[in-house]
Amino acid sequence: MLWVALATAIMLLSGELTREGDGSQAVAELIAGFRRAITSVVPATPRRTQALRAVERFEQAFATHRQDLQAFGACVEAADRKYRATEADYAACNVRIEAQRVVLHHVLVGAQHDYEAALAPAEREQIARVVMALPEARVLRQADASVATGDSISASRFRGVEGVAAQRHLTLPRNVMSIVYGPLGTPTLGQRYPSYVVDGGTTFARHRYRGGTPAPDAPDVWSTRAGVRFGMFDDFEAAALFLPFELSPDLDIDPVLVVFTQQFRFEWFDVGLRASFLTPADIGWSIAPGATLRVRSRRLALHAGVFGGMQVGTVRKPEPFVAGLNAPLRLTYNVLPFVFLSAESGFAYDDLSVPGGGVIPLGFGAGYDWLVGSSLVEFAASFTWDDLLLPKPNGRSIVQFGVYRVTIGASVSFQAL
Repeated sequence: MLWVALATAIMLLSGELTREGDGSQAVAELIAGFRRAITSVVPATPRRTQALRAVERFEQAFATHRQDLQAFGACVEAADRKYRATEADYAACNVRIEAQRVVLHHVLVGAQHDYEAALAPAEREQIARVVMALPEARVLRQADASVATGDSISASRFRGVEGVAAQRHLTLPRNVMSIVYGPLGTPTLGQRYPSYVVDGGTTFARHRYRGGTPAPDAPDVWSTRAGVRFGMFDDFEAAALFLPFELSPDLDIDPVLVVFTQQFRFEWFDVGLRASFLTPADIGWSIAPGATLRVRSRRLALHAGVFGGMQVGTVRKPEPFVAGLNAPLRLTYNVLPFVFLSAESGFAYDDLSVPGGGVIPLGFGAGYDWLVGSSLVEFAASFTWDDLLLPKPNGRSIVQFGVYRVTIGASVSFQAL
């Protein structure tokens, strides 16, 4: 069991269960203690020499594996620095390290066979007791625990931080987190409710109070929203903008936005089911269930959706039920791998009970992505007329250039676990 535990400990070094720095040092010290135990326990020179040679083969395999791990780390780091890095780039790193581990396994099996052939069972048992008493034997106990619980020793190393905006999916990959303080993100597309328009970042809204019905005599509004996104599973994301503040004309706390997105991934497009809501404000709870589609390509992405924004009041304070419909459409084009432009429009009907209440929004945006190691920092800005065109039944439409919203901010994405 000692030899099996040593071999497992070495194999674990390329997974997530042992950090390469301190784990490698502990294994190296164990091998040195292994050699000392053989020298003190085995009296016969020929058998002692054969056992030490087996340990030497083990040590050489360990040294080779450490070099393989360094090459693996360099491969992952190179992928981290690529804006167009995909899962295939990280999978190629894993393929190489897995092939090297197969070779390592064969070497270790041969060395174990020679070691056991050289020593008597009683000698092997005594050496095992000596080695297991060393402080460095903690890595062996960790290996035994991993085998006992069935943990995989070939953990995936795919980082999942997608650098090119046009190639991103609807949801973040598993265990990827994003600190959101900027516009143009996938979870905030179409977050329009009868009394609120929600986006991340710092916003200046001209002639619009709290995102409600445009009014030329309404005060201008400064507000800010920040929060997080997290890939909980491969195709499921939870997000929340839980730091929402109105800064002017009044200092106030706006409703918190919570978003859940279930993605169905295909080769070049994603389909998602999204449920989102705003915590109660003056008008009670607001919800916006719907579906979304994102078509991806090398430079151009199309993101569309259909959402039903509703105000439903609260149990203690009933409010009139208001139902709306929102069908946003956004095009994102990567001028360079790290620079993108966007344009969005669609159709919105904030209150279906009001005849002729539909509007056509229009917006433009731009962003710059900066890869910092394995993290991605995105600076973004948008300019939006949320109610640019108001079609009228008589054919005469109203254009509202004076009612607009400007938003700026930045977001940071990184591997959380």
